[in-house]
Amino acid sequence: SGALQPAPQRALLCCVLVAAWEAVWGQLRYSVPEELPKGSFVGDVAKDLALQPAALRDRGARVVS
Repeated sequence: SGALQPAPQRALLCCVLVAAWEAVWGQLRYSVPEELPKGSFVGDVAKDLALQPAALRDRGARVVS
């Protein structure tokens, strides 16, 4: 009644849980060369987060460098 799952099923479950954790808690990072001129386009943050630009403003998003 309290038997453990077979090893392959436990391993698969562990992989799925780790992948889900990474998806939920992942961070976006953009690499910016030092010599890039001020005001240059780096990435579409709103698109990468699947949000409308107004949603970023409403949520108080900010860029930290």
